[in-house]
Amino acid sequence: MTLNQRIIQALTPLGLPVVPDVDTLRRERCFVFSYDEAPTLFCDNVPWLFTFQIQVHLFLPLGENGLELVERAAQALAASGLSCPDVVDATDENGQHKVLECEAQAMKGEEGYVWLP
Repeated sequence: MTLNQRIIQALTPLGLPVVPDVDTLRRERCFVFSYDEAPTLFCDNVPWLFTFQIQVHLFLPLGENGLELVERAAQALAASGLSCPDVVDATDENGQHKVLECEAQAMKGEEGYVWLP
C-alpha cells in the first residue's frame, strides 16, 4: 500500500474529501496532505531506511468547532501506523486551518516500500 493510500484510507471515514497536494476545487471543508521523503539510514552507501515527513491540512469555515474532528483525525493517522501527530494552528481571516504533522518510516524492497510499524 502506498503512503497516499494509507492516508486516504485513514481519513476518509471522517466524512470530508481527502486529496493529495492541492485542492483544486478550493473546498471550504477538506483534508489536503503532502509529504517529504528523505533517506535516514544507509548500508554500504545505499539508502536503506526512509523517513516521510507528513503534513495533513484540515480546512474548515471560521466559527465551526473543529476540535473533535482534529482529535479524530489525529487518532486515525496514529491508528494507521503513522506517528502521533503534532497539531499546528494556522488559522487566519480566511478560515480555520489546522496542520497535523506526523511521520512514517519504510525500507525499500524489491516491490516498493515496506512500512515500519
